[in-house]
Amino acid sequence: MIRSGFIQYQMKSYLRSLTFIPPVTLFGAWIIIFYTYSGVPTMSSYAITSVSLYLAMTWVAMSIFSMDGVTEKNLLIVQLKSKYAYLFGKWFVCFLWAVALGVFALVYPLIFSMFKEPIQPVQLSVAIYGHLVSALFGILVGSFFSILKVESKRFAWLSAMFVIVISLAEEGIVEKASIFKWILLPFPPIYQVILHFTDDMPYIVENGFWMDAIWILIYVVAGFFLTKILFLRRE
Repeated sequence: MIRSGFIQYQMKSYLRSLTFIPPVTLFGAWIIIFYTYSGVPTMSSYAITSVSLYLAMTWVAMSIFSMDGVTEKNLLIVQLKSKYAYLFGKWFVCFLWAVALGVFALVYPLIFSMFKEPIQPVQLSVAIYGHLVSALFGILVGSFFSILKVESKRFAWLSAMFVIVISLAEEGIVEKASIFKWILLPFPPIYQVILHFTDDMPYIVENGFWMDAIWILIYVVAGFFLTKILFLRRE
């Protein structure tokens, strides 16, 4: 389903378009600036970089899904002989960028010993999980609104930003009115990821983590499935 030739073509097209520069440069600069001083807490720092990756990957995904014109897109689908191959190829390119940015965010503070305490294996595992999920949320939001084609690119970007803001503010909104707990179910549960990025020592994974992880897995699978259905109906 994933064609290597198509992946290479998309990567080259994205690099030549130079639209990767703003999100990648801002993300990289933010990580470097954030870790200007050493002795920072481990998990709360990774929580911030996870959220940053969520924002960056939304931007990257929207750029990747928007870079093909209508004619070029139709030609690529014809050459691939499958809409699935086109869609999954796009997602795979996004995932490659997510891996690159995620590895940078995870490894940079470790290389330069920025944390005030040595990181535990369980902390690193949770941090990897958090960055992976945040990246998937970003890819999902970015691809969904690019495929949705909300009247214009400007409204598509505004819609994506609205979803990001609401998902990040979910905890505070639910505290104000518990009814919003159900209304906000369609929004990415990013709070249930960063909720477990605590600096308690020793760090312990509690039972609530696994329940949240199961819900996040269901959300991600359902989200990508619905996005696939939307793509097949619109193209």
